[in-house]
Amino acid sequence: MKNIIALSPMYTEDSNNLKKASLNSPYELSRFNAKWNVPEEFRADVIGVYGEDIYAEIVAEQCNLTLAKPDDDWLSKISEEFTKRKISYGKLKDFVHKENIFIKCSDFKSFKAGVFDKVTNIKGFDTLDLESAVFISEVVEWELEVRCFVLNSKIETYSSYWRNDAFDTNPLSEMEEKDMFEFFNNFIKQYSETLPKAIVLDFGIIKEKGWALIEANPAWCSGLYACDAEKALEVVVKSCAKNIKL
Repeated sequence: MKNIIALSPMYTEDSNNLKKASLNSPYELSRFNAKWNVPEEFRADVIGVYGEDIYAEIVAEQCNLTLAKPDDDWLSKISEEFTKRKISYGKLKDFVHKENIFIKCSDFKSFKAGVFDKVTNIKGFDTLDLESAVFISEVVEWELEVRCFVLNSKIETYSSYWRNDAFDTNPLSEMEEKDMFEFFNNFIKQYSETLPKAIVLDFGIIKEKGWALIEANPAWCSGLYACDAEKALEVVVKSCAKNIKL
């Protein structure tokens, strides 16, 4: 039996880097075709997937995979000790009268997350399902944002991706790295049982508030930025589980 990881037919820098990383691994990363269909003869050998969330979910159904992800309302249950901001979860209809908030759809598909002075100013608002689940939070200023691929409560690889309102994957300073790991260790001691063993966690620095949790994302659809692709690949694989047919 082969250990195949299905790659999205959409070529990206991340998927190309994972493909290269797989050359020194026990995994075979394969792009099948542009129709998002894994041929029947390969489905039993597919143990994981990486790509856009919709693609990954379609392949998971075809290949009998369970994809690890946090509970939809997970972020709203985290203490402000770690979020440094108020976060609420509910249906879009519950927040239509809110002003000057950050809002994000929990399924990542309905609209682009962002800060809105009025919820009704979301592009295409009139076409949105008011029953869809969303997060809202107070608006804060992020000075730094960092992506971490986490396996068994340990950061396997990480990369900055945003600093002072600009894309930035340069290394953290020694002090930033020390403070981030200290923050992560305190956080994971309290919340590891609420997360899958393989997950992506984003942390950052909020102006005048310090280190904070940004969000959790599934490893099987998260961007790598400047993370070590070999280490990230292992987290991606472990975020997918092959279901045993009885």
